[in-house]
Amino acid sequence: MKRTHPLDLASLQQRFLFSPIRFLLIPLSWFYGLIVSVRNRLYVLGVLKARRLPCRVISVGNIAVGGTGKTPAVIAIAKHLQRENVRVAILLRGYKRASREQITVVSDGERVCATLKESGDEAYMLAKHLRGIPIVVGRRRYQAGRVALERFDVDVLLLDDGFQHRQLARDVDILTVPVGGDSVGSVEGGCGERLLPAGTLREPFTALRRADVILLTHTDAVDMLQDPKATFQQLAPNALILESVHQPVRLYPLALKQSFEEVDLLHTAKALTGKRILAVCGVGNPEAFVATLRQYSPEHVTLLAFPDHHVYTEVDMAEIDAAFRKSEADLIVTTQKDEQKLAGLVADREVVIVVLEIALVIKDGVEKFDEVLLSDGSQIWRGLEPRL
Repeated sequence: MKRTHPLDLASLQQRFLFSPIRFLLIPLSWFYGLIVSVRNRLYVLGVLKARRLPCRVISVGNIAVGGTGKTPAVIAIAKHLQRENVRVAILLRGYKRASREQITVVSDGERVCATLKESGDEAYMLAKHLRGIPIVVGRRRYQAGRVALERFDVDVLLLDDGFQHRQLARDVDILTVPVGGDSVGSVEGGCGERLLPAGTLREPFTALRRADVILLTHTDAVDMLQDPKATFQQLAPNALILESVHQPVRLYPLALKQSFEEVDLLHTAKALTGKRILAVCGVGNPEAFVATLRQYSPEHVTLLAFPDHHVYTEVDMAEIDAAFRKSEADLIVTTQKDEQKLAGLVADREVVIVVLEIALVIKDGVEKFDEVLLSDGSQIWRGLEPRL
């Protein structure tokens, strides 16, 4: 069961991707590709120049639209830097935020300083779940970085979704690439390999050569017929290729008054095993969310997917209630990205809504990852457990 919003650009693009009308969009993809190619060439030639900040900048991004796992990667890197006493702040664009301010400090590390509407859903989620890490949003990441440096005196800036934001110079470029299906990671000539708007790519595959690290995500969600690491090593011979999984950490109630005890999923799966689940989400890759839930052998999972970054209304809650009854579900599971947008709408509802927290875990190669992240020789991540 799915629902998409007719005015959501990403949803429209996904609708056209596998329909005959997609061929009408191919000339637009050629024109878009020309613009991207010229822009990148101007940066290579030095006509357009990236501005550098006096600190280490690490970018986590992608070359495709949709959920690639970059935000869990940002969270994992930020937490591990923090554990090693590295002062880190996160910079985001603040997609779909409603604020007249060019730059907004969403969190000073101790408290949330802006509302959900002022922040954007991803920035607000990070601010709610990351303590001691400032969160700053702004379309101009150089200026946002200056604010973070002046106010918080950080050592490292993490740039969320920054691969195409070449105005800010970075020391490390990390690309997250989902594996399987018709995603970029499949590299099998599907529609997803075309540039926008006829496909899902923001840039052609040649852009992979700019990456220092290619982090393959959701590698446990599909049966891979070929070695994805070998495939990407051919496309980006100088990049470090790593595989990662999204590991469920815990389930907790969306509202404290709901009768659901927090469950540590690292040690038990009883909360989901044998249950009928309604999965509700507004993320870029809802199928990956369902695949994560199925790791715990539920009896059945029904998906109700809204557009990425969706803002829920009472009408949506009525639809969720109806889907809950129709699917005869035992509970509703949503994502941390959707948590705050649903929290204000669950009052006086008897249905149980719980939030699934996940963590990105690198399967191997963590030591090499450390070397790339901190190639200046300051091995601040020495002894890091392979849980990134």
